Amino acid sequence: MTAGRIAVAVSGQGSNLRALVAAQRRGGLGGEIVLVVADRDCLALEFAEKRGIATAVVRPADHADRPAWDAAFTFAVAAAHPEVLVLAGFMRVLGPEPLTRFASRILNVHPALLPAFPGSDAIRDALDAGVRVTGVTVHYVDQTVDGGPIVAQEAVPVLPTDDLDSLAARIHAVEHRLLPQCVALAMAGALRIEAGRVFLDREAAADVAIPRRALLSVYDKTGIVELGQGLAELGFQLVSTGRTASTLRDAGLEVTDVSAVTGFPEMLDGRVKTLHPRVSAGLLADLRLAGHRAQLAAAAIEPFELVVSNLYPFAVAIAKPGATDDDVIEQIDVGGPTMVRAAAKNHASVGIVTDVAAYDDVLGELRSKGKLSDETRRSLAVRAFELTAAYDTLIAGELARRLLQAASASGSADGRDPLPASLDLHLELAERLRYGENPHQAAALYRVPGTPAANGPFAAGADPLQGKALSYNNLLDAAAGVNLARDLRGDAIVIVKHGNPCGAAEAADLRSAWDAALAGDPVSAFGGVVAVRGTVDASLAECLTSLFLEVVVAASFEPGALALLAAKPNLRLLADPSLLSLPPMTVEFRTAGGGVLATEADSLPDDPATWRTVTRRAPTPAELADLDFAWRVGRRVASNAIVLVRDRAVVGVGAGQMSRVDSARLAVEKAGAERARGAACASDAFYPFSDALEVCAAAGVTAFAQPGGSKSDPDVIAAADRFDAAMIFTGVRHFRH
Repeated sequence: MTAGRIAVAVSGQGSNLRALVAAQRRGGLGGEIVLVVADRDCLALEFAEKRGIATAVVRPADHADRPAWDAAFTFAVAAAHPEVLVLAGFMRVLGPEPLTRFASRILNVHPALLPAFPGSDAIRDALDAGVRVTGVTVHYVDQTVDGGPIVAQEAVPVLPTDDLDSLAARIHAVEHRLLPQCVALAMAGALRIEAGRVFLDREAAADVAIPRRALLSVYDKTGIVELGQGLAELGFQLVSTGRTASTLRDAGLEVTDVSAVTGFPEMLDGRVKTLHPRVSAGLLADLRLAGHRAQLAAAAIEPFELVVSNLYPFAVAIAKPGATDDDVIEQIDVGGPTMVRAAAKNHASVGIVTDVAAYDDVLGELRSKGKLSDETRRSLAVRAFELTAAYDTLIAGELARRLLQAASASGSADGRDPLPASLDLHLELAERLRYGENPHQAAALYRVPGTPAANGPFAAGADPLQGKALSYNNLLDAAAGVNLARDLRGDAIVIVKHGNPCGAAEAADLRSAWDAALAGDPVSAFGGVVAVRGTVDASLAECLTSLFLEVVVAASFEPGALALLAAKPNLRLLADPSLLSLPPMTVEFRTAGGGVLATEADSLPDDPATWRTVTRRAPTPAELADLDFAWRVGRRVASNAIVLVRDRAVVGVGAGQMSRVDSARLAVEKAGAERARGAACASDAFYPFSDALEVCAAAGVTAFAQPGGSKSDPDVIAAADRFDAAMIFTGVRHFRH
């Protein structure tokens, strides 16, 4: 007798034979099927012939009596020298001669939990009996009918909705998994019979053949068919769930439903699919350990070599307008992260693929090397844990926002605490930059998954419509321009240089706003970043091409404008519809001395109706309009900030000076004598002394806005009155560091 040879006896369609052949192809049978023998012509025989397996037919009608048939059957099987004979849907009872010749070497699969429901109609008998549980038995064959020593059993629940076909389908799915596993154990010499009972040799079981098996369960179906095809060609069994399984089947691939692995159908609208020991053990078994391999064999569980999973798009769910708490919670994936974490933990034995972009590389390595390297599995595991960490962080943050009602110290609009006891930030690489603030510094742009586009132009990364990749400084200046543009009203233009506005204006149309904004500081505007609160048309595009600019970000661009701007191929263009809406309430983060500072963004709009006049003279309507505009610009200027405005256009800015009086001098110098005369001035914080006001008033500035609150307020008010200037207190400070 030659080791590793298997004979299979069949009578019908051959579904169990197909399962055995599939297991052999995956390396999980521990031997080769060398003969398929039948007692009649049948589809199973045709299947074997098409696959080049030797066949034999021993028809009862061709023999004088039962002993003669037994002898012929025994001769046909013995000629193949099998180590194991498997009865796979064989509908004839064997007599003494084959039972003696192949004693303790004949395995049979029965569709019930023996000794219950023996015989040829076991499934119907179980249904008629009204049992809650039936199942599958694999046993050795002896002289009793369906009574030999039991190798393995697995329960199959009988559901209230079951009929003969539905129950049979689930039972057969278990047969197709359990029978090949028992054959593999027999071929490994891991089974022994003593006193009518079967015992498992754990040492031998640890060496049982391990088939190739992949678990595919993805929300994003991109590339899954091509990956599945490649894995099938490499001999992998494809185990899958729900719509992923349907997608693979629709492409003509053979798929094993995960319910066939667990023995239990999906339930609770798909919430429970893979949460089962037969899945978890297959993911977590460390195949380097003989004990783990033996335990799998004893439980008839096959390990997974590869897991492919991506998660329900929670970020998409929370970004949908009007999404309810239930809508969002329903998109919290439970089974997916469980599988991903299990496979990632056990990366010594399992490859975990969570990124569609990795499919080609994984498949290529499997084809070229036969398996994934340790290095590849480690890398995939790290990426998997990054995915689940980001996923959990996103969920925790969103549910805290939705479900916890702690009021913030500053009174958030939605009643949540923006600065809770714990903050988890997961930053996802959006783009590596050429360098940082300076060429010797490395830099990258990161994003927080799930950040809505309304938060700004770089919520999803930096993808210009034209031009070179954005630099670190470009990103900062563009963000600064957008933030100020969102504070403005109507048609408006902002020009930013080194994080500060050097020009800004509101006007009746964008062309007029451009002219006024550029006039604010035409020298500094060179090489600047422009934010357009509106749509760039051809007329404005011509203006933008007249000056060297780094970036133009606008709500949108007309096709004609894009054609003109294309003449400046290095000019970066960004479309950001959020420019037209008020800035959102967000939390800003900065590192500081090894710690991380978090603060609510200074985004709440100021209400001029709450401002109060503190001087003898109240501002005129024109002055008040300019003060309102100057105040909105001033909150986006680095402290100490002084902003001079005439006719809702910036004429001078003093930014980032260590003393407020120096910022005042700088703003007046930028404005010049003519434009300073009659201008309105905003100071982002109170005047500690009257000197800064006096510098501006002496230059002809007639109206001032400041928060107030200084011990020197009386002196400052008196100075304004001496110049017959109007001054209002806003009650709000807008420091910006």
